Amino acid sequence: MKKKKISVLIFFMMCIVWLSACQPEETQSSPSEKEKAHKKEMMVKTLPAEGFIENVGWLSNSEILSVREEDSVTSFYIYNVYDGSNQKIYDIEPSYVSASLSPDKKKILIHSSPASYSAQLTIINKSGEVQFQKDVPSYDLTYSWNRFNDETLLMTTFNEDWSFQVFEMNIGDRTMEPIDVEQPFVQWHSASSVLYQDWSKDEVSVSAPLIAQNILDGEKEMIVEDSIHFDQFNDSLLSVFSREEKGPFTYQFIHPTGEIQSEFTVDLLSRYSDWLIPYYDMIEGTGRLITFVANEPGSFDTYAGTFSLKGWDTNSGQEEVLFDDLPLEPIQCSPDGESCLYGNQLEKVINLKNSSIVQLLKEEGADI
Repeated sequence: MKKKKISVLIFFMMCIVWLSACQPEETQSSPSEKEKAHKKEMMVKTLPAEGFIENVGWLSNSEILSVREEDSVTSFYIYNVYDGSNQKIYDIEPSYVSASLSPDKKKILIHSSPASYSAQLTIINKSGEVQFQKDVPSYDLTYSWNRFNDETLLMTTFNEDWSFQVFEMNIGDRTMEPIDVEQPFVQWHSASSVLYQDWSKDEVSVSAPLIAQNILDGEKEMIVEDSIHFDQFNDSLLSVFSREEKGPFTYQFIHPTGEIQSEFTVDLLSRYSDWLIPYYDMIEGTGRLITFVANEPGSFDTYAGTFSLKGWDTNSGQEEVLFDDLPLEPIQCSPDGESCLYGNQLEKVINLKNSSIVQLLKEEGADI
């Protein structure tokens, strides 16, 4: 009797297994996989055009910082390009000049000018809380975030006669200390060294040696013998130069060890006293540079040709044409490299996955 009960139980369990196997197959996936499978659609024409000043950049893969003037103040909004939600985080008096996001996307520098020959620098977090604020006497100024330490920046103030002073700003300490550097346009090369082009004081030139200077002991090192443009990224240094007087020009990417990562050769458009470097942006996570390239050589002042938008993989050296013909306008890409803000006010978005462009402003007839 006992054996019969066991046999019946086994038969019953086998039936359950058999019935389960006969059910229609259901795909099992994690929430992240389902999210990836769901094609995200960007909200089109949802930012009010009235009062719109500019979009500053990406705070994440879905959120951007947008600036607008309303009720006699300049307001800063975090705007989600996929669900259309927005949140005001900060207001200033209507003396806005520009804004910049820290490399980690957690801090926002706001440059305003409440009075002549004076600048106010305010650094807030994404909640709108002030982390640093200082009034700086200046005729003009420039600044550069430290990619190796998000708590520090370089700032150069200019007087009306274009004499200058370079400062190191420390957000945590709320200090601004002068640095002894011979050139005004500097970038961080490491946590304790800066880069600049060592321009000759005696003659006009379109290129100069690229120098790294340790700000602790003042020691200098020549990184590139001749460069017309440079930009320090997280994992590489870009230097643009020409082996011939009138080009073509080489975009060279240098590894922190000093080794050449890759390089690309292009024609640049000439200007009165220099060469035009078209707008570009580096997608740091993948080492991919998105850049405009002139499709023909010539002079920028009389150029009637077109520009291509290309993607350069600085690790593999591969090149990809993304668009054959686009107006030359500023571009800034999301951290994942799927989308790029585009336009003179960064009011449009390029989808690099499907090669489409959408307008974020509600204004009718503004589509590209």
